[in-house]
Amino acid sequence: MSVASGLGVGRPVKTGANLTPMIDMTFLLVVFFILVSRITSVEQVPLELPSPINPAANPAPEAPRIVVNVPADEEGRPVGAMFDQQVYTLDPTGLGKLASTVAGRLESIPELQVNLRADRRLRYDVVEPVMDALARAGGLAGRREGVRVNLVIQIEEAGDA
Repeated sequence: MSVASGLGVGRPVKTGANLTPMIDMTFLLVVFFILVSRITSVEQVPLELPSPINPAANPAPEAPRIVVNVPADEEGRPVGAMFDQQVYTLDPTGLGKLASTVAGRLESIPELQVNLRADRRLRYDVVEPVMDALARAGGLAGRREGVRVNLVIQIEEAGDA
């Protein structure tokens, strides 16, 4: 490119842009999105959530939350209660450990909400002990009012079915 400059008429001037900062920002954005997607996928265990016929539930307000998952295997049998990438058995010992782990979190973050996601193929008598253990965790954390357990459901849109 030949542009007139103060150095002399007709002398080429070298122009260019330093792309290093832009490339650095691009890589930082890629790393950020990879980390965020990994963090959110920790809470997302593939489950078939129940869909109520006439839901009267309101979406829970956004607040700090923990998610306890109760998935089922291919035959519909419960796998256990999953929390923080750990599987707790559904016997009294495993549920006691789950309650004490959740209680530790409730003590450190007072406004923490507890969400329970259970596979739609599981019967209530399988999910109820997990709900009781989570309610017990509120007492272990010193909350006189206990802890509210939000059941997560999947609401189907009018076009679905």
